Amino acid sequence: MWQYSPLIHADTSTLLVEVTDDAQYPNIAIAKRGYLGTAPRTPKTAIAFNVLEAYRQLHRVCPKLSVYAQVQALCHLHGNPFNRSFVEQFSATFDVYLEILHRVESRVNVTLRRDTPEWRLRNACPPCMYTLTNEPDLGLSMLCSMDGNSSLKLVDSSVRCGDVRQDERTHRIQDLLLTPDMVDIFKDEVASSSSGKAPAVQHNGDNEHPSPNLLSSADCVEKWRAAAPEERKRAFALFHTTGVFASFCRHGHALVYCDMIRSGELRKYALAVIDRLMAVFGSHIGLGYDVGCDTSKTVMSSSLQARAEDQHLRLIVPAFHGHQHNRLCQLDWHPMYIKGAGKEDFEGCERAFKDSNMLASGTRLSTAFHRHQAIEQHWSRVSCEYNVCAGTFLLHNYKQALGIIRKDGADLRILSAKLGTTSADYIQYFKAEKMYLEGLKKEPEEVSLRLEYLDTLQELEEAQHVRGAAITAVKNRYRNAWRKLEEAEAHTVALEEQLSIGDRWTSTHPEYVKAMSEMTMRKYRLALDKLERLVVQRLLELTKLSMGGIGTTYKLREKIGQALRTRAEAIRKALDEYNKQASLLNPPRPKLRWEELIDLSSVGAFDLLRNARQDIRELKWADPLHREATRLYFNIQRAQEELTRCNVEVRRILTSMYDEHLDYWHAVALSIIPNPTLACELSKRWVERDRINACVARRLQQIALLPGFSGALEIGQRVGRNYSSGKIVPAPAWAMALGIRTEDAEWVEVDATLVTTNDHDEDDDDDDAEPLEAPSNTETAEALVDFIDRLEIS
Repeated sequence: MWQYSPLIHADTSTLLVEVTDDAQYPNIAIAKRGYLGTAPRTPKTAIAFNVLEAYRQLHRVCPKLSVYAQVQALCHLHGNPFNRSFVEQFSATFDVYLEILHRVESRVNVTLRRDTPEWRLRNACPPCMYTLTNEPDLGLSMLCSMDGNSSLKLVDSSVRCGDVRQDERTHRIQDLLLTPDMVDIFKDEVASSSSGKAPAVQHNGDNEHPSPNLLSSADCVEKWRAAAPEERKRAFALFHTTGVFASFCRHGHALVYCDMIRSGELRKYALAVIDRLMAVFGSHIGLGYDVGCDTSKTVMSSSLQARAEDQHLRLIVPAFHGHQHNRLCQLDWHPMYIKGAGKEDFEGCERAFKDSNMLASGTRLSTAFHRHQAIEQHWSRVSCEYNVCAGTFLLHNYKQALGIIRKDGADLRILSAKLGTTSADYIQYFKAEKMYLEGLKKEPEEVSLRLEYLDTLQELEEAQHVRGAAITAVKNRYRNAWRKLEEAEAHTVALEEQLSIGDRWTSTHPEYVKAMSEMTMRKYRLALDKLERLVVQRLLELTKLSMGGIGTTYKLREKIGQALRTRAEAIRKALDEYNKQASLLNPPRPKLRWEELIDLSSVGAFDLLRNARQDIRELKWADPLHREATRLYFNIQRAQEELTRCNVEVRRILTSMYDEHLDYWHAVALSIIPNPTLACELSKRWVERDRINACVARRLQQIALLPGFSGALEIGQRVGRNYSSGKIVPAPAWAMALGIRTEDAEWVEVDATLVTTNDHDEDDDDDDAEPLEAPSNTETAEALVDFIDRLEIS
């Protein structure tokens, strides 16, 4: 007989467990009674499996609930004084319980043939990854995002009090975490990429405009910490791990992540994630990142350049974050102007980190293993929830796209008729605006060389002024004067040869006087160009605030407001410089006041532009009506792409659900005789998945009944899957309700009476819930009561 004390038990403090075999571990006998011992060989305390499972589920939905709080609550429930040793016992037992579940999961995966390398990563999101034969071209095969998060820190063990606990255990989900060794492959490439100029990413036909110009991302580097130089991304010595850098698909499923170790958001983390995504998912990936404009240069100067070009990697700036980038950057990288992006906002990381931040309080002082375990458990739970909500996600996106096409389409037809424009005009307006903004950032080439020669002559004259006795007198103070003279002389000679100048200009030379006048005008125009560019960008952002549709959301207004506040200070400084240079002209130009700038309401009303090199007031692309029509055109294009993608994802979900049904059917049939216990576990999971799939199927049915639905509720064939089983498998209940025929898996017309949910309430999340069935007999009722009692929560 073996005597032990359950940690929490309702009626007794001591139980006797009989160990019939001397060689048998006591924990085996204890486990058969529904408990798990807190020690491997001679446990004195045990915890009920139901208690461990209850905590696992509570922690999954409330990550802030720590083991410490759980044990305290259990002690209070049973009137026992709290003891810190209970926390250690519960934590160790919970780790064993999770390891048991992991090994059960592994055995189930082997039976279901899901044990191949990277199976989880390649099948994490059926709508994104369950590619079928004969699918239309989506432009971008997969849409995902990546970003860093600094909440999930880990305090360095060297600064903690007490003895350091050694824990050599590693993470369980092998294809989720990128190890430091995988990340450090790119640590030496980042330094070289930031020192030189990199070519722009080439997007052969993936949007309606040419390849992005690197100048578009120049101003963004100063605004984002992620785009700052690597030496500025240091971290406090207090933390060993300063956060995570993760990637998520557009439906919210975690793809990969890595730890940021003793640093900020270094570029090597982004390169490691990009390398992993390209290796697994192949070509035409649309990847959103806050500083995608700057990261593209890093990618194209790293070892990933050839693969990125061959696989047509497309980096994108997320929709909300994009409004803090300058306008030229938005034209290159904002999803509104990228073919294949649909209506995806690429802000999935923000939504994911909002939930995972709740883990921070319980992981910062834990071991590295427990931190990884908590992160894996959290994102596994989130993935399960997103599987349940897959149909709702597509339903809302489908309705949104149809609404845009209907409303914006009507507005665009009215504007097009009024303006006499076509789709070709809107594409041309886009290109013209981009060329104009690029021109504001460049000085005319024909002027640059002559003025550079003038600058060199002035430097040479200054260096010659300290020759002879004067240079001897100040030798110790100006040791580099002679070197400066030689450099200026060499530069002057080179420019004279390039400009074919025979006699060197002097201060009285006509060309010198003319160049001096051009130099003064050049400084004025540079100040004017800078001020004009900032004001034009401000006007375009203000235009967005008054747009219909996207312009009314609070988050978008907040992002635009932040950009305008930052730009306002830059405009003030640019205005001061403009007034300074305007006063130096002959005759002097009138000074501008701040009120004259902030009162402008449109680009066309900007009288300052008449003094610039280009006057855009009369250009069509700058007219408010033409700009609004252009916006409507691109918004409709993205909405139509969203419909196409949703139609593809509907077929993918249906096919994955039906294939999953086939997999479980075959797995149970093969296991029921040789391993009935495993068959029982498979059957339970099969029932659970069937209930989830029924909820998803009802949502897909609602999509099929929407006016304007252009897809088809049908099962396809996954690329690379073998369907030659030779056996007829009974169709699942949800499939029969939709009209599927078991013999050939062919879909028939959907019956509208099958839809029982409220089609008019998009935000009603309870319409998929099914009532809890009452026990069918006395024995089942007693078993249910006993199960609830053993949870020890009452």
